[in-house]
Amino acid sequence: MAFVRIGQFTALPDTTERLRAIYETEAIPAIRAATGNISAVLLQQHQARDAFMAITVWSTVEDAERYDRSGQAAAMVDKIRFAFAGPPTLSTYDAFGIPQQI
Repeated sequence: MAFVRIGQFTALPDTTERLRAIYETEAIPAIRAATGNISAVLLQQHQARDAFMAITVWSTVEDAERYDRSGQAAAMVDKIRFAFAGPPTLSTYDAFGIPQQI
């Protein structure tokens, strides 16, 4: 069973392009390089272009927690904090049917 983390946030006006660029070029490669990461994506809502979801999928809860403890997660959030219209929310899920990373 995989473990999923979903961060949701709203971006300030005129920050979405820079936010996406930073997340795509810096955060996603760093997250995907972390031990136990299966996937990392940033979703931008069509109906509300300032609404985002950052989704990471991990082989285990321990892998996600190890990434958090490393300080990399906080460093990536700090790089995009300029765009936050308010505090982000984080939800976690058990995921079924996702192939495990080897």
